[in-house]
Amino acid sequence: MCIVVLLALACLAGVSDAGGWHQFQKDSRNTGITSDAAPRSDPELVWSMQTGSIDVPPIIAGDLVYVYDANGTIRAFDKKSGDPVWRNETSSWMLQSSTPAYGNGKIFVAERGGDLYVFDAATGERVQKECMTNYALTCPVTYCDHRIYIGESYCAEPSRYFCYDENGELIWSSSAVTKGAFEWCGASAVGDYLVHPSSSGHLVSLFRENGTLSGEIDLADNHSISFARPDVGRIRASVSYHDGFVYVTSETSTSEGYLWKVGFDSGRFIDSGFSTQIGFSTSTPVIHSGRVYVGQGEHGCPGNLTCLNDSTGEVIWSYPVPAGVKSSPALSISNDGVYIYFTTAMGGGLLYCLRDCGGSAALAWNYNPPDDGYILQGAAISDGLIYFGTGGGYVYCIGRRGDLNYDGAVTAADAVIALHIAVGSAPAVGVADVNRDGAVTSLDALMILYAATS
Repeated sequence: MCIVVLLALACLAGVSDAGGWHQFQKDSRNTGITSDAAPRSDPELVWSMQTGSIDVPPIIAGDLVYVYDANGTIRAFDKKSGDPVWRNETSSWMLQSSTPAYGNGKIFVAERGGDLYVFDAATGERVQKECMTNYALTCPVTYCDHRIYIGESYCAEPSRYFCYDENGELIWSSSAVTKGAFEWCGASAVGDYLVHPSSSGHLVSLFRENGTLSGEIDLADNHSISFARPDVGRIRASVSYHDGFVYVTSETSTSEGYLWKVGFDSGRFIDSGFSTQIGFSTSTPVIHSGRVYVGQGEHGCPGNLTCLNDSTGEVIWSYPVPAGVKSSPALSISNDGVYIYFTTAMGGGLLYCLRDCGGSAALAWNYNPPDDGYILQGAAISDGLIYFGTGGGYVYCIGRRGDLNYDGAVTAADAVIALHIAVGSAPAVGVADVNRDGAVTSLDALMILYAATS
């Protein structure tokens, strides 16, 4: 009888639209939030592929996921099947910490040695290679309105922030008005302005059109803001923007650091916001519904994923994990709640999923990848799946067991898909083998149907 029901439902099975995660923390404001479904429970490996050591999160556009490794190889995979689509090369280093960006059919890659590469996103053909600097490029590429922005690191002062068009031609470069370089200091595009931090504890606002200075603030200067801190330390995080404020974190030691919320209006920083001691952090804050989510913890130290009140800066809850959270959280928002995804910075690190329960957080699940590589970077979410890589040289795609159409829920439509797989009329996927017997059969379809109706 159940088989008949499954066949009758076959015409109802559908596929959800693809979602994009085009650059670091999803978009040019580093919001880190998506309404795309992501696995809420029962995490299951959909596919994995071997690459070189990975230090940055994947980016996703259309049906492809793009992965950049420390060997300087940029790869494109089919995001549902994991099938390789193309690969191309930049220069090899021990570490590549600049997250690429997608825009207008192109992939923009800044390699550590100082060169900018532009690739066709569909074919992998190299469109342009341009020497930006003789120093390092370590912060994410920001793409906005047919332009890309990135700063240089480990250089003789003054350091520069660059703007290139999408063909790889220089539009402007802006020398820093203060000391400090831009290690991991990615920018946020806010209207006509580009806001970025510097390692010395400053925030800078530039006109996006020509790179001239619009505003600058020293977070240690109590003449500029009432919540300044003399021990601001250094900033090694990107800024995010939300509703008239910019957010960033700083580190003063392996155990201390701050979360900053600073008012921003018409290109200038204003004395509004807060600074809260949260501990060491290189995490880019994510803001949603009156709450700020951010990671803490250095390599070799315990860590936390912390939620703060966006109005007061007070901690609402803090979820402890065994290793530092140097990555930036990714949020999936839907009617069933707020889910936070992040990784822990250690060899053999884990991917975590927490549910925000209001006054506390609950562990929904964690996933321990088969390799024991170090995990520095966070994850990317698209169309019911979550993607991340490791220093062990693998990229992983995680779904929910039984969720075969990747819509975030197990329904009768998934049972129909499982039945098609069982009879050989649809390709197999790992999340369909719910009883883990090594094969997808009508029993799996029945188990999915039972779960959907329970």
